[in-house]
Amino acid sequence: MPQYSYEVIGRDGKAARGTLGAGSLSEAASVLRRQGLTITSLKEKDRPSAAEALPVPSINLNDFLVKISRVKQSDVVILLWQMAALIKAGVSIVASLSVLEKQSRNRRLKFVLSSIRRDVEAGKSLSDAMRQFPGTFPLMVTSILKTGETSGLLDTAMESVAAYWEEKLALWRKVVASSVYPAIVLLVSVGVVIFMVSYVIPNMVPFLEMMGGDLPWNTRVLVYIADNVSANLARLGAGLGGLAAVVAGAYCLPAGRGLIDRYKMRLPGLGPVFQSALIVHFAKTFSLLISSGVPVVEALQATRETISNVAIKKVIDRLADSVLHGESLSDPLLRAENFFPPLVGNMVKVGEETGGVDSSLTMVADIYAKLLQSKIEKMISLIEPALLVVLGGLVGFIASALISGILASYGGIAQ
Repeated sequence: MPQYSYEVIGRDGKAARGTLGAGSLSEAASVLRRQGLTITSLKEKDRPSAAEALPVPSINLNDFLVKISRVKQSDVVILLWQMAALIKAGVSIVASLSVLEKQSRNRRLKFVLSSIRRDVEAGKSLSDAMRQFPGTFPLMVTSILKTGETSGLLDTAMESVAAYWEEKLALWRKVVASSVYPAIVLLVSVGVVIFMVSYVIPNMVPFLEMMGGDLPWNTRVLVYIADNVSANLARLGAGLGGLAAVVAGAYCLPAGRGLIDRYKMRLPGLGPVFQSALIVHFAKTFSLLISSGVPVVEALQATRETISNVAIKKVIDRLADSVLHGESLSDPLLRAENFFPPLVGNMVKVGEETGGVDSSLTMVADIYAKLLQSKIEKMISLIEPALLVVLGGLVGFIASALISGILASYGGIAQ
């Protein structure tokens, strides 16, 4: 049972201190209050480390599983919806956390909720307790919840965050789903071509040569390619692996990742999709934070934490610096035209003049969400036939070369 050290003032006005065993911090406080004592300090005593408690080192399997497990974003969204419903129904924050902790099957999430509950019992606000777990509750979430606590509308703030996060996940799934089918078609087709060039054709060449006859040009080209590919297959594999390792290594370095993130938005076809998705994400997040009462600079910092693109993060840092130096938000946005089209800056400028920046950003998000949908559909409509034509042409060339070679060989036999 946990031990708690306390300092109290008795009914006679004298101070006293001691320790008390209880199941939780709130239980210990209740015991002291029932004795008519006024609590001035109450905290859990530090537990002895594993080395001090046990003569032989031991490994706690549950702690290990907690550390290696992770909390899905969809699980956090469901948690926020459930907690908002409980708070709206009149359930206290501590009781809500306790209920959600008991029903959670995710070890990591259960540990996070338990830690937050203990901190709230000790007197911390919910948002401050959540800030200790930025991997589960980003700065954007805790900033909005803090304003909800200040205004007394915590349940409403929680519902706003959950609704926003659901939209964000839906957008991300849409972008990923749009690239799954072309990627599968490309991988399967390339795999078939590599199999035929590296295995099927080299095994058929001796048969064709044995049959005699002059091979047509397309068969000779195919045989030449197959000979070179099969002879240098290990080198090609090592070269592709080395190239992938170089790209991965460059992406791990801040300068390399910034360069890749900057230029991937200029890729033909995919670049506009990446850019539109980032604009929608930025506008929706920033709009939600501002409309929730978060100051502009803090809202920019919180938005920055939700974006993985290093190049955009640097732009947001410059936006925050400009605002701190007294500049309007629209001017640095207009200067960052390589990442944010002029429409974004001009809409924000109108919002500044009318006092509705959050509304302007919401309009920007809606406009670019529709553009994103259109670009995804256009990309798929272009990529699918292009893949079919190119890869179908390759397979057709290989098939025609093999058939021509076989027919030429039979013609040699007939002569």
